[in-house]
Amino acid sequence: MGDRLECNGFKVHVEVFGREVFEACVGEGYTVRDLLSRLGLRASEVVVAVDGEVVTEDEPLKPGSRVKIHSVVSGG
Repeated sequence: MGDRLECNGFKVHVEVFGREVFEACVGEGYTVRDLLSRLGLRASEVVVAVDGEVVTEDEPLKPGSRVKIHSVVSGG
């Protein structure tokens, strides 16, 4: 049971589409792109804000970052 609680990197708070909220353990040099890939999402289909700022997929994550992932709405 203790193994499930260990994190060899650092934790970030993630909110996906306003429904799923969880902490993810990520490593040094981890970017928004890495997180999206891990979640099975494509950068072209979402908008990501880190600590309240909209960022690109190259944005590095830092310990304690608050990541919000929103779906892109399109239509006419």
